[in-house]
Amino acid sequence: MTARPDLPSGSSASAAPAKATDPQPTLGTSARLRAAIVLAALGAVLTGAGPLLGLTSPAVPAAYPGWPLLLVLALLAPVAAALFARAGKPLAAAAVLVGPAAFAPGRLGQDVQFAVEAGMAARPELLRASSLINFAPAVGWWLLAAGHVLVLVAGILATWGTRESGAGTQRQGLLTSALCAGVLGGVAVLMAPFSSDDPYLPAETALDGPLPVLIGSALLAVAVPCAAGLLAGSTDLEFARGGLLGVALSLVAVVVPPLVSVLVLDEVIFAWGPLLGLLAAAVLLVLAARAGRGEQAEDVGELRLPALTRLLTLAGAFALLAGAVAVLAALTPHVSMPYGLRDPSEYPARMLLPAGILLALVGAGMLLPKFALLLRPVLTVLWAAVPLAAAGSLDAVFTAVQAAGAGAGLGAWAAGASVLLAAIAAVLAVIAGAVERDDVDLTEMAMRRLVLIPSLVALVLGAGAFSLPVLTAPGYSAPGVFTDFGTTSWGLVLALAAVVGATALAPMCRPGQAAALLCGAALLVGVRALEFPLTAERLPGTAPGLGLWFGLGCVVVLLGTALAARTTAEPTN
Repeated sequence: MTARPDLPSGSSASAAPAKATDPQPTLGTSARLRAAIVLAALGAVLTGAGPLLGLTSPAVPAAYPGWPLLLVLALLAPVAAALFARAGKPLAAAAVLVGPAAFAPGRLGQDVQFAVEAGMAARPELLRASSLINFAPAVGWWLLAAGHVLVLVAGILATWGTRESGAGTQRQGLLTSALCAGVLGGVAVLMAPFSSDDPYLPAETALDGPLPVLIGSALLAVAVPCAAGLLAGSTDLEFARGGLLGVALSLVAVVVPPLVSVLVLDEVIFAWGPLLGLLAAAVLLVLAARAGRGEQAEDVGELRLPALTRLLTLAGAFALLAGAVAVLAALTPHVSMPYGLRDPSEYPARMLLPAGILLALVGAGMLLPKFALLLRPVLTVLWAAVPLAAAGSLDAVFTAVQAAGAGAGLGAWAAGASVLLAAIAAVLAVIAGAVERDDVDLTEMAMRRLVLIPSLVALVLGAGAFSLPVLTAPGYSAPGVFTDFGTTSWGLVLALAAVVGATALAPMCRPGQAAALLCGAALLVGVRALEFPLTAERLPGTAPGLGLWFGLGCVVVLLGTALAARTTAEPTN
C-alpha cells in the first residue's frame, strides 16, 4: 500500500510531492471542507423542502410555487464551493461558505415571523394568508430553521483553523469597493421588498415591520458590509475571491424572490429595495472576478493609469467646477411655478450653497501641488455633500412639475449637473488614491485601536444623523433612509455610505490619510446639520430633530478622532 502524497508522512518521498501538488496547504484537513460543503448543501435542501411541506398549521399555500426557485438559490453557494474544491482551490471553496453563514442568523430571524404571526410576513413565495386566524409552526418551518442553522455550522466548519497563505497583499481599492457595495446591499435589505394594496401582503420597510423582521433585517444589513469588507481585506486573493462570490450569491438569494413575486403577482408592485440589492450583488461578483485575477491585474492596471499628478489635477478641477455649478444652482430659480403658487424648492436649494462652497474650496486646494495629496481623501468623502443637497431641491422640482405643471428652471439643471461633476471628481480621486498606494508598502496594515473605537462611535452617530430628521414640525414627515423613501432619500443614502466608508477605512489608513478622511466626513455631516438653520423657516413650529443632535455629536467625534489619527504613530507590526 503506497502512501498518498496529500496525507501526512514522515518520508521525504511523500513530503516533496505534497508541496508541489497542494498549492494551498494552509486550509486544514480536506475532510473537514468536504463535510462543510455537504452540510451547506443539506441546509440548502432543507430551506427548499420546508416551504414544500408547509410552514404553518393549518397549512397555507404560497402565492405561487416558489420552492424550486428558493432551492436553486440556496444551492448556488454550496455548488460553487464544491466546484472550487474540485478545481484544487480549497481556500476559495471555504470562503464561499462564509457569506451564507454570515446571512444565516438574519434569515433565521426573518423566518421567526412565521412562527410568531405568519399573517404579517410579506413573503408570498413562502406563504400567502387569506385570513387573520392564528397559525402554529408546522414541520416545514422547523426544517427551514434547521436549514439556516446547518448553513451557519457549515461556514464555521469550513473556516475553522483556516490560515491564509499571505502570498498576496491587501488591496485597499478592492476593500473600499466591497465596503461600498456592502453598504448598498445593507440598505437594500432594510427597504420594502415591494408595494402592495393587499392587506394580507403587508409591504413595509424593516423599521415599520414586526419585531422579528426588524431584527432579522438588521442582522442582514450588518452582515452584508461586514462580510464583504472582511473577506475583501484578506491577504490571500483566492480567499477574497471565494468570499466575495459567496456574499454575492447569498445576497442574490435574498433579493431575487421579491422581484419574482412582482413579475408573477398582479397585487404586488415593484419597489427599489430588491433592485438595489441585485445591483450590489452584481458589483460584488465583478469584484470577485477582479480579485481572482490576482496581482497580474494590478500590473496591467498600473501601466494604463495616468500619472498621479495629472489625476490629482483633474480631480481638483472637476471638484472646483462641481462646487461652482452647485453655488450657481443655489442662487438661481429651480422651477417656474404657475401664478399664485409658491416655489417649493426655495428652501431646499439653500443647502447647495454650503455644499458647493466646501467642494469648490477643496477642488481649488487640490490644484496646488502642496495640498493635493492632503486633500485627496477629503474629496472622496465630501463629494457626497452635493448629491445630499441637490436631492432635496430636485425632489421639490419633480413634485412641482408633476403636481402643478411647473417648468424646470436653470437652477434644477445646474443642480443635476453638479451631481454628475462631483461624482466624476470622486472617481478620479479614488483612482488617484490607488496610484498613490502603489508606492506604499501596505502588507503590514493593522487596525489602530485609538482610531478604531471612536470611529465606530462616529459611525453610529452618523447613521443617526442621516437616518433621523434634522428638523420636526407639526404635520411634517421628513424624508428618510428607512421611512418615506423618495428622491431626497437617495442623497441621504449616498452621504451615509460615504461616512460609513470613511469611518471603516480610517483605522487602517496611514495617519495623514486617516485624518483627512475623517475631516471630510465631519464636513459632510456638518452640511447635513446645516439643514436646520437654513430651512427651518419654511414650516411653522419647527424644532430641532434627533438627527441634528446626532449630527453635531458626530462632527465633534470625527474631528477629535482625526486629531488622534494625525498624532498617532503609524503601526509597525
